[in-house]
Amino acid sequence: MKLGSLTLAWNPDKWTIPDPAQAISEQDTYSSNVIFFYGEKIVGKQIDLEWEWMSQAQFDALDALYQADLPVVWDLEEVLDPRTFAVEILSLDGELFDVALWDQPYRANVKVSLLILSVTEAVLS
Repeated sequence: MKLGSLTLAWNPDKWTIPDPAQAISEQDTYSSNVIFFYGEKIVGKQIDLEWEWMSQAQFDALDALYQADLPVVWDLEEVLDPRTFAVEILSLDGELFDVALWDQPYRANVKVSLLILSVTEAVLS
């Protein structure tokens, strides 16, 4: 799995499946309620990637992408999903181990939240 220029050393332990969801909106009116169905969409979906632990080096590389505040490409590599996604990194959080100081080589309970901006479908030959 790749996020921007970073090839992740190991894939997340859990993540949100990047499948389209029904886009539905409702609005109260004076005498009733109106529901609008817009069909399925994936743009705007939030994806959470979670690791029980990861190396400090990988966390620092993810933090550099997060701090850059620029859209990046999320590539699941064709084994998992042939699509690639343009995403914005909304948040990055990870804990230090209870007995760890800042110089420890690992982070615990790391969570990255991504917002899908666009999708590139794979071209089958």
